[in-house]
Amino acid sequence: MEAPDYRFFDLTGLHTDLGHLLGRSDPPFTMQPWWAPPAAVPFTRACAAVVRQIHPPLMDEFNAYAAAQHVDADALWQQCCRVDLKARFRLGPEGCSSFAWHGHGRAVVGRNYDYWPMQARRQRIRFTPSHANVSDSLQATLGARGGAPCGRYDGFNQAGLFVSLHVVMTDTPAHIRPGVPFHLVGRLALELCQTARQAADLLTHIPHLSSLNYLLADPREAFVVEADPRQVRVRSEAPHGVLAATNHFQHPDMRPLQGRRITRNSACRAEFLSIQPARWLEDAGSVDEMLDIAQMMMADRSAPVCGVGGALTTLWSWVGELSTRRVRYAAGAPHVTPFVELAL
Repeated sequence: MEAPDYRFFDLTGLHTDLGHLLGRSDPPFTMQPWWAPPAAVPFTRACAAVVRQIHPPLMDEFNAYAAAQHVDADALWQQCCRVDLKARFRLGPEGCSSFAWHGHGRAVVGRNYDYWPMQARRQRIRFTPSHANVSDSLQATLGARGGAPCGRYDGFNQAGLFVSLHVVMTDTPAHIRPGVPFHLVGRLALELCQTARQAADLLTHIPHLSSLNYLLADPREAFVVEADPRQVRVRSEAPHGVLAATNHFQHPDMRPLQGRRITRNSACRAEFLSIQPARWLEDAGSVDEMLDIAQMMMADRSAPVCGVGGALTTLWSWVGELSTRRVRYAAGAPHVTPFVELAL
């Protein structure tokens, strides 16, 4: 099993530059042993065409990554363009918890990425696109990737937008149209959108390959996009000033897609994060105090928000205050790993 890869990459340049750098830096790509078999090549080629139509530089970056790895880009894309996120063998309930709290002119977010610890790729990437091949509206992004090249599982951009993803287990539909692989959805939001509302609109209209929740927040508002190949819905109700996302659908139109799957763990985390941040952040004074409280939230072991076993193992954590662009990151479970402050 590979050692955890928590390296930090910081690059200004073209998307192809980033692809070449990561392709040279990574060990040879291999599909993770628990991934489901890939879709057929004609289908994955159609998905690549969808991504290229929405944001061409991402496919340029992917092709550069494949070239740096000395592998066929078409074959590599087939392996990375995942449709069925269910594992070949039972991993237990998935983790991943996020919240966004708005109050007193501040916007505090927290995020734990939880998964089986055999996932070695946990790189943190800051990327500032040069304007040679992208729109002048694009901004620098800071986020973390998982096993597939070019992806972002969570992150921030310079406009103050925050994005996180959360896998939801559903039955795979019999028919799925070509769409965007889950690991690129957050990347699209961070590079193409300035606000959470813009990102919610984008994620509502793109075709999705898999079932996930996406929490989107900016200094003013937040949304959870509940996405499935069959339909997409948006939640924005935050009765306590808090919007939370975990690993089950909460919108009434989306709940039937989960069937009879057990969601007790996910629901417990969602309830904790929908109530406690407001109680603890309401009386906070400085941004530093708010971030300290957010760290405490993400280190919680009662729900538990912070997991230490199986597919609920917290591999990294973020907290941030979006109006001041203050961000902290922990390279591991936050109840034992110190947070460090990073510049956007």
